[in-house]
Amino acid sequence: MDEEAMEAMRHIMRSQAAFAGMEVLTYCFLANHFHIFVRLDPKETEGLDDAGLVARFRALYGGTRCASLGLDADDLEVILKKNGNSAEGIRRRLKARMGDVSVFMREVKTRFTLWYNGERGTVGTFWAERFRSVVVEADTAAQRMVAAYIDLNPVRAGLVEDAGDYGFSGFGEACAGSSAARRGIARIEGKLTWATKSHERYRARLCSRLGPGMRPLRRDQRSAAADATKEKAMPGAGLAEAEGSRLLSKIRAFSESWVVGSVGWVESFCGANGWLGFRRGREPKPLVQDGAADFAGIATAVKRH
Repeated sequence: MDEEAMEAMRHIMRSQAAFAGMEVLTYCFLANHFHIFVRLDPKETEGLDDAGLVARFRALYGGTRCASLGLDADDLEVILKKNGNSAEGIRRRLKARMGDVSVFMREVKTRFTLWYNGERGTVGTFWAERFRSVVVEADTAAQRMVAAYIDLNPVRAGLVEDAGDYGFSGFGEACAGSSAARRGIARIEGKLTWATKSHERYRARLCSRLGPGMRPLRRDQRSAAADATKEKAMPGAGLAEAEGSRLLSKIRAFSESWVVGSVGWVESFCGANGWLGFRRGREPKPLVQDGAADFAGIATAVKRH
């Protein structure tokens, strides 16, 4: 993707998230791949009233018609108010597209492909592979760690030295003044609004306080960095150097179909969702936050296929 395509992708992501009832915490678009970190509560869609349904429809389609329904937002509002024979079927069809990450990603990729082919005169599918997802425990150090990993993509790629300078990521967009992106970063930090302290804490997690030697790691350096993490993770100002090494290297658990969170939550999630044969990842490692190791560790698990 070039910059024009990334701008289009960002608009599609935001409008699709508003329709699906998802909050974009952060994201990163690069030339050959992207990450989107969303927060959702399926119960919000289940209890959605007609006014909310119309508002979500309008967020996605604006004043245009939905091709599959042959309706625009005004038509939808009239039909739902009349509550005739077709109204309940339309409600079910629309809600089936909401609150589901798989549907969200499918529609984002499809809409972007249609835009790209229309603008560039190309044909066929733009994305070569299906997306892979990670389930992350909300409002925890695991959430903050995964978000930081995503926002560090352009640093790992050698595009910028400071993640805040990259315009097509959640943190970069927030630093540029976007209110939507700032709400996402604030949520990552457990706040309702963007604040200087939250901004500084998140920037610290993105390695801004690390020494000049901290740069993206080559493939042959990554295993050594992972080993160093076990030995060097010590409490200190900002983020420990070893923790920064881990974030600047490729972390499989953050890009594959895994579950990431505290030990008890991972085991509870896997049991509740039928992952009875899951294989636990490596032993939890201590995290360093704000000068103190205040979180026991992150556990990862992957389902056996």
